[in-house]
Amino acid sequence: MSAKTILLTSVEESPAGVTLAELLARHPELARRTAQRWISRLIAEGRINATCKGRARRYYGARSTAPPTAPSEGDIFPDFIPLSADSRDIVIYVDQALEARKPVGYQRDFLDAYRPNVTSYLPESLRCQLFRMGKTVQSHAPAGTYSRTILNRLLIDLSWASSHLEGNTYSRLDTQELIEQGKVAQGKAAIETQMILNHKNGIELLVENIDAAGFDRYTLMNLHSALAENLLANPADEGRIRQHAVDIGKSVYRPLSVPQQINEMFDVLLEKVNEINDPFEQSFFMMVHLPYLQPFADINKRASRLAANLPLFRANLCPLTFLDVPERAYSRAILGLYEMTRVELLRDLYV
Repeated sequence: MSAKTILLTSVEESPAGVTLAELLARHPELARRTAQRWISRLIAEGRINATCKGRARRYYGARSTAPPTAPSEGDIFPDFIPLSADSRDIVIYVDQALEARKPVGYQRDFLDAYRPNVTSYLPESLRCQLFRMGKTVQSHAPAGTYSRTILNRLLIDLSWASSHLEGNTYSRLDTQELIEQGKVAQGKAAIETQMILNHKNGIELLVENIDAAGFDRYTLMNLHSALAENLLANPADEGRIRQHAVDIGKSVYRPLSVPQQINEMFDVLLEKVNEINDPFEQSFFMMVHLPYLQPFADINKRASRLAANLPLFRANLCPLTFLDVPERAYSRAILGLYEMTRVELLRDLYV
């Protein structure tokens, strides 16, 4: 069978739709770029349909009907996470079907209104609590001492948890064996293995260069390049500001599309984050504004999660690993940020 026939058959046999990663897992003999080329041709021929963008993109047979966008029973917000009333309002809104939510674009006022060391996404009492929770015995040691001490565990925990938030199906044990022994898990798509290894490289880049790393273009471009290696359709997009418009899967939010505007707001973002004194506020600011701006063609959330650790590495505080954050909770927090410019739900998860 030709690659085109193999892909068409797999899509038609998947009434609930199928992602590129799932297709590659089923047919490891197919190169990723070959699969992308034939899928594009099948879409052009009208033989398959596609919904969403990026990693959320799903393919359906031309006679299939895509499932509704409202959450399924298995996608209900986890009830073991305590939420404020504001956060519950966010969940209720983003759990509506796409058609019921108001399309919205990038709101420049959201960033412009933030005044470093005056505006606080994290109240002072909460920052004090976080400091007590995150303080280590090496708090007065040179910057980065603690993160270097726990680097091996950090590589496994953060690489696994951050990848898991992107739908990666590697287990934590699979991740440990890949990082420590170079052992690739059986039955996993190459893209999943690459994602884990890219996280490892991104974390090492920050920890090993802690004296030089900062919230500047050089660091963030190199971090994105490490996280994006071999994962983007256009390799030229690795480690550079986005040159084209993007859509956000399962969202009515549309980021800026003009490169000049993206660059302008990226500079404003960097200027503001570097003026913030508190490491936790600085960390959370990056978790909010980097994905909201979407300065890169893809992999913005991953970049924000690793970048959010940089102030904590410097201050020898316990890093963020996201081990206890369910994907279905994180995705709603990000949707609330995109569509409502509301940070309460993301803050609840951060704490």
